[in-house]
Amino acid sequence: MQHRTIPVKGAETAGPDFGYTTAVNEYGFYCVPDAYARREVPRVLLSGGVYEPDTLRLMRRWVRDGDIITGGTFVGDFLPALSQVMASGATVHSFEPAPLSHAAAQITITLNRLDNVALHPVAVGAEPGTLHLQTVSDSGRPMAARARVVDSAIEGQTESVPVVPIDDLVDASRRVSILHLDLEGHEWPGILGAQRVIETRRPLIVLEADKPWAQRAYEAQLSEHFPGLGYRLVGLMERNAFYLPDPV
Repeated sequence: MQHRTIPVKGAETAGPDFGYTTAVNEYGFYCVPDAYARREVPRVLLSGGVYEPDTLRLMRRWVRDGDIITGGTFVGDFLPALSQVMASGATVHSFEPAPLSHAAAQITITLNRLDNVALHPVAVGAEPGTLHLQTVSDSGRPMAARARVVDSAIEGQTESVPVVPIDDLVDASRRVSILHLDLEGHEWPGILGAQRVIETRRPLIVLEADKPWAQRAYEAQLSEHFPGLGYRLVGLMERNAFYLPDPV
């Protein structure tokens, strides 16, 4: 593992100067900011492990020749593994609104020379706009992957970030095989902003939902909002719930 301190400048990597360690596992290299080192995902990466390895393996098998939409990307821990299995011309579409996480993910992309990943510095939601993202806890610690949407700005703790529907991020011509959202409770607005993608491409939908009530609620919402597609809960793995539509 290599430790570096870099200045982060420019619109593509907007954020503070930060030190980081380069972690490595079987899929590639990862930028782990020092401020995140004690958090769950960084600890796994720094030990040479793979976070949610079974979920990654399933997504790698399922993608076939389509695109993947995945986010929030955090430090890019899913990106190398997914990039490796994309068909020629296919793209991994991702997004990360937290400035430090986005900067780290950009470095992960560069470390692995990924040329089929499109990373956007935005949050996703049902409609265009802005939201308040809490990136620092009440105790002053960076929230890392646990950054969450809050109702109002909190001085020193929140960032105002742009919101873009997934349908606006991904061109209508793209074939999408998988829609994977891990948004700390903001998954349903992300789904609402992907209505065209879901209705026309019928992707496998993977949502963070480790509570039974959340798993059932997403199934009911998908059934109600997309009544002709037959989406149903087909399995659970590593805090994620998997939903498939009826076969065409």
